Amino acid sequence: MPPQDIGVLVKPAGPDCNLACTYCFYRSKASLYPHSPRHRMSDEVLQEFIRQYMSMSGRQVSFAWQGGEPTLMGLEFFRRVVYYQQKFGRSGQMVSNSLQTNAILLDDDWCQFLAEYKFLVGISIDGPADVHDRFRIYPSGTGSHEPVIAALHRLQQHGVEHNVLAMVTPANIDQPEQIYEYLTEELGLEYLQFIPLVEKDPASGKLADFSIDPHAYGEFLCRVFDLWAREAEPQVHVRMFDDLLTLHAGMEAPSCLLRELCGTYVVIEHNGDVYCCDFFVEPQWKLGNLMQTPLTKLVESKTFARFARRKSELGHKCRECEWLRFCWGGCPKHRLVYADDPSVPSYFCAGYRQLFAHSQEQLERRARRYMAQQRNPALSYENVGRNDPCPCGSGKKYKKCCML
Repeated sequence: MPPQDIGVLVKPAGPDCNLACTYCFYRSKASLYPHSPRHRMSDEVLQEFIRQYMSMSGRQVSFAWQGGEPTLMGLEFFRRVVYYQQKFGRSGQMVSNSLQTNAILLDDDWCQFLAEYKFLVGISIDGPADVHDRFRIYPSGTGSHEPVIAALHRLQQHGVEHNVLAMVTPANIDQPEQIYEYLTEELGLEYLQFIPLVEKDPASGKLADFSIDPHAYGEFLCRVFDLWAREAEPQVHVRMFDDLLTLHAGMEAPSCLLRELCGTYVVIEHNGDVYCCDFFVEPQWKLGNLMQTPLTKLVESKTFARFARRKSELGHKCRECEWLRFCWGGCPKHRLVYADDPSVPSYFCAGYRQLFAHSQEQLERRARRYMAQQRNPALSYENVGRNDPCPCGSGKKYKKCCML
């Protein structure tokens, strides 16, 4: 991938967080920086990073701020972010910022700033209080649901664009309908992403107790899909379903999970260290430090290219799978759950296969409608009878073609 197309996931506070979520995989990354108990990006690193990234990027420049918890940097840090983006941007460049946060620190001042500069804010909400507070807790053990929901309402009042990332955990995997309706109807959310939970226990090397079963995850996705697909034009966007619809329409999936190769972005740690992926912030996948080596050289390195290719190192089972073009073996992190072998299928293979089969016919129909309307924006499916010729021009009856 050309350097100008590489995205960045920036962790300005490193692994530091004001919560102590039971399932957090990033908190342990503090061990990479044992001489720095508190991790904060300096103004020197921030300015140099933005200068380099704006310089190497094309017309569209996207910054994704994550953690740990990025709001620990304080609002003034992000005011400087915008200032440096304006300072180093070239004529015609368009900048977008996204912020993934637990939302606890988002007061009215934060929300006004985020609205003014059109940040897209992703919030972590796993469901109602009894579900969310099972894992997303303060160091004291107290649940975080109440302040998170209060912050969500503030974002909505200020008109900040937002979405939600929900972990699929043992606390919610058996209640997909309740979770979906809570997020969409009670909280009024329109953009959702469901992330399956699996981690290794660092002490034993075995699966952590809170890891979910792949078949149960597949059932969860299928039941959520049925809710999503009830409407001809769903008002709710679920990232996995949107990505699959894109694939059925013959285009490349936006997210790396369903792409043939990795290497669409790099991670920038608080001190300028650059890694291949936030699931692989570990010594062997460290590309270098942008304060010592230009970012353009780091993303063109042999290590980054080798990392990107690893996803295509598929074994026999994946190569012969009828669903290969939809997942390409899945995320490398989930292919290393049982063994240090990237050629094995994803831990969630069975769940993905369930979803792909369950959703195929519906998504194929939706993709045909979408493509037909792209070719002819005036095309309408209103008042078409089941046995009428399909408006898309396929020559088939409507019921056999684009009818949902």
